[in-house]
Amino acid sequence: MPDTEKVIQLSRIFHVTTDYLLLDIDEAPQSAAPAENNRETEQRAAEKQMKRQSMRMHFGWFLLIFGVISLSATLVGAGLYAQTLTEWWTNLGRYGTALFDSWILALFIVSAALTLCGILILIREYIFIGKE
Repeated sequence: MPDTEKVIQLSRIFHVTTDYLLLDIDEAPQSAAPAENNRETEQRAAEKQMKRQSMRMHFGWFLLIFGVISLSATLVGAGLYAQTLTEWWTNLGRYGTALFDSWILALFIVSAALTLCGILILIREYIFIGKE
């Protein structure tokens, strides 16, 4: 009689029950179960990947929309501030001074960066949508 540990190891290697190895029972190997588990694992991995991609796309749309709205608000704010100026220091006139020689420039840069990041994320996700 073979050692019990070796019988268990053999049953794991060949994906059969110990009864199949020890007794003379005609039983098909259990290769269908690991294949089914592999399919389930692959399906869960694919669903997880699609969920991540969906989240990235939603984040990209959020950045794009928020960036465009804040960029528009910054430009309108610069226009309102330009109306209060009595003199200007740039060649772009009163509006250029309000936009580029004030704290509004920081808001303009942040808004433009948000918009650009949203665009880049969406481009990446829509280009690689079928390649992953």
